[in-house]
Amino acid sequence: MRTLQQSLIVFLTALSFFVSGTLLAQFQYKSAYPDIPIVDVHVHPAHHPPHRVSDGTNHIKVSERIKERYGSNLAFWIGLTDPGKKIADQIKAETNNRFLFTASMFRPQFGLQMTAEEVIDKVQNDGYVGLKFWFGHPTRVLTDGREEVRRIDDPQWEDFFTTLEKAEILLAGVHVADPNHAFGDRGEWCPDPVEFWEQIRALENLIARHPNMTIISAHSAWLVSQDAQIDFLRYLLATYPNFYADISATCHHIHNVRTDNLRDLFIEHQDRFLFGSDGTRVEDGDGDGYWEAGGVATRYARFFAILETDEVVPGGFFTNTPVQGLNLPRAVLEKIYYKNAVKLIPGLKEAMAAAGVLNQSEVQD
Repeated sequence: MRTLQQSLIVFLTALSFFVSGTLLAQFQYKSAYPDIPIVDVHVHPAHHPPHRVSDGTNHIKVSERIKERYGSNLAFWIGLTDPGKKIADQIKAETNNRFLFTASMFRPQFGLQMTAEEVIDKVQNDGYVGLKFWFGHPTRVLTDGREEVRRIDDPQWEDFFTTLEKAEILLAGVHVADPNHAFGDRGEWCPDPVEFWEQIRALENLIARHPNMTIISAHSAWLVSQDAQIDFLRYLLATYPNFYADISATCHHIHNVRTDNLRDLFIEHQDRFLFGSDGTRVEDGDGDGYWEAGGVATRYARFFAILETDEVVPGGFFTNTPVQGLNLPRAVLEKIYYKNAVKLIPGLKEAMAAAGVLNQSEVQD
């Protein structure tokens, strides 16, 4: 349960926003860590056809706007949507090599779109760094009542994951379940807690069966909307050494949990978390609209402020719900922002070095 002080802060801040409508305009943030490069390991440029090279180059505008306004150094992105090798290579070329991409499997409940061998070929020969595996909860996907595959640990996929494990293919973004909030306000995404926990236990089964496969769980497996969920995430991280979590799209759910619990989790398992936004294409305009460069820059900055400061921040990347800042230590921020990603993602260190993002000593480590 959130402390009375935290609840009061959030209530008063929300009231201020409702009454005056000026909280967002008053957002004042300047990073104390402009020297730390930030890698966003969870973005979706060129998410929908037509796949545009400008979806990548516009992210450079966002980076420049962030550095100018807020001081943060958003330096690199991992695209978890595959726009095709031609577009992916063009985006890399047009952004000074500041993007890498994964192969992508979307809604595999209806059948795997690639064999394990095809995934391996993409990684080993086409420059992809791993596989994104999007497995939203069944009632969101199987809307017509079809059964199909309902759990990510389905036995028919055992050979698929075993083959990837033997080839040391990174599962760079495994999405299971969807947010499930506390009793009284379960939320719209996965309101059934039984379904939610069945999805989470299926993920654990997959991890346990494949101990040598490195898995980065998208959105921290959505185990961030209740304190009991955070405790289970703590258990997963303590039990399975090759299990990691990106924090994309989590900042508009964490107002539901104790700040000290979440902060302690990040510090305790600082080697296992990676920064991500879940952002998608950036529009061609240079203004401050929601998906224009200025608007996206502000939403990134709010996420950074949540991690870096002890202030009440007027929203996260997607919503305007006030969030108490975590005030994480610099050493923890360095790992979440880029060091853990460099350790896990094939070719990232070399790509960041080629783009001039890493200093020489880090390149040689």
